[in-house]
Amino acid sequence: MKNLQFVLWGVVALTFIGFIIISLPKKETSSPSIAMPIAGFNKGTHFTLTDHNGDVFNSNDKIAEGEYSLIFFGFTHCPVICPTELQKFAEIMDELPAQVANKIHPLFITIDPERDTVNVLKDYVPLFHPSIVGLTGEVANVHKILKTWKVFYTKVNDPEFTEYTMDHSTYAYLVDDNMTIKSLYRMKNTSDDIVDNISKTLN
Repeated sequence: MKNLQFVLWGVVALTFIGFIIISLPKKETSSPSIAMPIAGFNKGTHFTLTDHNGDVFNSNDKIAEGEYSLIFFGFTHCPVICPTELQKFAEIMDELPAQVANKIHPLFITIDPERDTVNVLKDYVPLFHPSIVGLTGEVANVHKILKTWKVFYTKVNDPEFTEYTMDHSTYAYLVDDNMTIKSLYRMKNTSDDIVDNISKTLN
């Protein structure tokens, strides 16, 4: 009788331990998912702005058929997010195979044209990677482009600082030569995630 009780208790104990193991959260083994285009918005528009060298940048002319743009909307006074994402852009361009990287135009479009002049962008953008192009323009034109691309941005006054900062969306966009959005990348997507996605998209 005692032996039977021991066996039954053993079965109960093993069942309980098995339940605990099954219930434990699984370690994430796959990379964070790549976001698909926003519902109801899967195509941006071409734009004409001024690059950080003072030259006219018409996306319709600069992005040839079969080429792509990797776009981030930000501002040079951004303390953390924008430099982090631009550094990620640099890593992406260095990690991509040459034949793929040659088809990608990494663009940094300001959401703060009042402060981000050509000279400011010229001192800032090349610090990250020579292939990244900083873009600015007349305030009204930039705001029109941001609205068309459904970019969230707003000035935020901080009493601790004399200058304002900007709150803004943090997606990076991969678009083709027609400005059709192929992928949206979140901040949590690593450069490896994005390189893998770009390589698959272009193949």
